[in-house]
Amino acid sequence: MLPISITFTLPTIASPDKIWQYYTHLSLRKLWETDLEAFTLQGEIATGVKGLFKLQNMPEMEVTLSKVIINEQFTEQFVMADIGKLYFSHQIIKISPTQYALKSEITLQPDEQMDDKSCYDFLKNISDDIIDKAYRLKSLIER
Repeated sequence: MLPISITFTLPTIASPDKIWQYYTHLSLRKLWETDLEAFTLQGEIATGVKGLFKLQNMPEMEVTLSKVIINEQFTEQFVMADIGKLYFSHQIIKISPTQYALKSEITLQPDEQMDDKSCYDFLKNISDDIIDKAYRLKSLIER
């Protein structure tokens, strides 16, 4: 089955270095990703580094940083039994020489046995707050 993605882009006046802090420092990330309880890595923030990720009311999950480009992109990969690979990508994109945007993307590479309804239900459940989190982050970085 081909990957399924949901993307949300929100312009901001904040600079990439200011935004980046809110992606990579746990204390700042918890300010906009309010359901995040823990996020630990087995090394520096770099492509291929593994760690553990814990959301409220969810079991702890293994995570791999599948792509890291400092001040541009931070993508987390989760391998979920009977579901597939799930990617959360937090990106800083350049709109003009003086303006950037926050881009959030959720991608599911479903297991072969998942049908359309199962994919829909799963993505709907995890994507409902993507807009809330992006606006919360924008509010914090533009202070």
